[in-house]
Amino acid sequence: MAIGDSADILGRVRKLLPSRWFAWTAPYRDAIIGGVSDLAAWCYGWITYARSQSRLATANGPFLDIYSYDFLGRAILRNGATDTVFRAQIQATILKERVTRHGMFQAVQTLTGNAPWIFEPWNPGDCGAYSNQANGIAYGQFGYGVGRGGYGNMAMPGQVLMQVVRGAPSGVPEATGYGGYAGGYGQGAIEYVGSYTRQIGVTDQQIENLITYTKPSGVTVWMQFV
Repeated sequence: MAIGDSADILGRVRKLLPSRWFAWTAPYRDAIIGGVSDLAAWCYGWITYARSQSRLATANGPFLDIYSYDFLGRAILRNGATDTVFRAQIQATILKERVTRHGMFQAVQTLTGNAPWIFEPWNPGDCGAYSNQANGIAYGQFGYGVGRGGYGNMAMPGQVLMQVVRGAPSGVPEATGYGGYAGGYGQGAIEYVGSYTRQIGVTDQQIENLITYTKPSGVTVWMQFV
């Protein structure tokens, strides 16, 4: 017996009836109350369902799409994503720090589960310097085979290089295409798909849309998926 099911409601109603009215065992009474309890349990189930849909953290199915449309319009679309992935994308887009490097970083990390690598050629903090020291303390030590960065370039203002790891696979599972490693006539797993074919995982397009709505204004982001 679980809270809100037919047996639970039947027991609650029986306890409210005056003991002098009926014997504790009364089949006809219990049959009538049982029918009402079944209907009440059905209603209780919908109340529980409605309560879960009133919060983004517990909403599922079409209600997640409604949440997305109410808060973001058509800025992001489900595109076949699972409820878990789509919920993470919505949460990473609304009520989060935006139009900053940190906000963009956090949004991508929330969606993919992996921290992206961000490099700004015009940002000295990203580039470091060879044997960069002050008072014997190394700051941003950089050299061949040491650290991770790149050459600075002041001719690339307002541009960001980003490497993103999607984590979960996406697209049509276990199928490749022309030019793939196992696709061709008479061999491999290959199939034709259309725009309405259901996809799984986090797609490149979802990540690109998220970056578009969280990146700093006026900045161009060059992405590489690894």
